[in-house]
Amino acid sequence: MCDKLGANTKPTYPVILIAAVKGICRPTFTMMDKTEKPETKKYTALREGLTELIAIPTYLACGELAAHLSKKIKFKNVPEDVKKSLTKRAARNFMFIGVCVAALFVIPGLCSIAIKPIMDKLLPNNKPKSPAENLDPQLILHNPLLKKPDMSTFTGKRLVKPVYNTQIRPQLKVGGV
Repeated sequence: MCDKLGANTKPTYPVILIAAVKGICRPTFTMMDKTEKPETKKYTALREGLTELIAIPTYLACGELAAHLSKKIKFKNVPEDVKKSLTKRAARNFMFIGVCVAALFVIPGLCSIAIKPIMDKLLPNNKPKSPAENLDPQLILHNPLLKKPDMSTFTGKRLVKPVYNTQIRPQLKVGGV
């Protein structure tokens, strides 16, 4: 029985099964994380679920499309029984290549196009903040590293002297000594 287990399995089926399990388990594990904020967990779980929801039909479509393209191959001077076996093998190989192309190019492209608008409609106020948005505005105003350089030394074509604050910049030693 075990020798027949994978004999007639199309390459898309295991990949779709993996995507379905990831679509269920990853959002579940994300929601179980006790260290994250509830808004972040909800956003991340929904995003992961949507990614796999896009991936499942994409794997199926790309695999079947590639298998359909394999029918264009013509085997000449081959007996009919061998031709049938070669056609079946070519279809499986093309299907595998189609699944790989879907994973490498099609799914990331579709996700970059589709997920942001969907997320904005489903969770309009729960976008995770970038690290710059979490900074205190007063800290930004009084940070000497973020101040604009002194433009009084600017001649119009080149900077006469570089503006460095050596008290803030760490002094590096060469050679580790």
